[in-house]
Amino acid sequence: MARGEKRLEILEAALKVISQVGFEGAKMEEIAREAGIGKGTIYEYFDSKNTLFQEMLRHCTEEFREGLSKALAEGETLLEKIRNFSLYGANFLNSHALLLNTPLVSHSLPEEIKVQMKANWDALFRLIEDEVKKGILAQEVKPNIDPEMAASLIIGGVNQYTAKKICGDSFAPEEMDHAGIARLILSGLH
Repeated sequence: MARGEKRLEILEAALKVISQVGFEGAKMEEIAREAGIGKGTIYEYFDSKNTLFQEMLRHCTEEFREGLSKALAEGETLLEKIRNFSLYGANFLNSHALLLNTPLVSHSLPEEIKVQMKANWDALFRLIEDEVKKGILAQEVKPNIDPEMAASLIIGGVNQYTAKKICGDSFAPEEMDHAGIARLILSGLH
């Protein structure tokens, strides 16, 4: 097995274990067992649990950002981009649902991990805010709309709808009305 594949297996095992028992409760032995390797092998790739956790977050965030960028690029209008965001987000959530159970905002997380999480979130937020700005230029959105506020509403609306349908109602991503949430967000409740 290639070194990159083994590293990815360790990251995925860490995601599963940390999702089940939290950051504090996760032991390197458990992560190694989940990955089907010896504990020492983890240390060939990551020098500490903090480093492993940071890389797990970075990996998930990068995977989400790359997929979201592709999903947004496939839409021509802001409505299509929001629909694509909803569909991509639902599929990502469906395949990474374990992460929802992780107490990521735990006070026990090291400061450098909290800083990394904020930087990752800011980068993802800017992707949506930039699409809103493009929508304003293309006259798909009123010119007096605050892009930051609009991005917050889009992200919040899509995330809540997706979480409710997948986690609460046990929908599969393809069963959701992604076009409907996009239309509602763009047209508002007016």
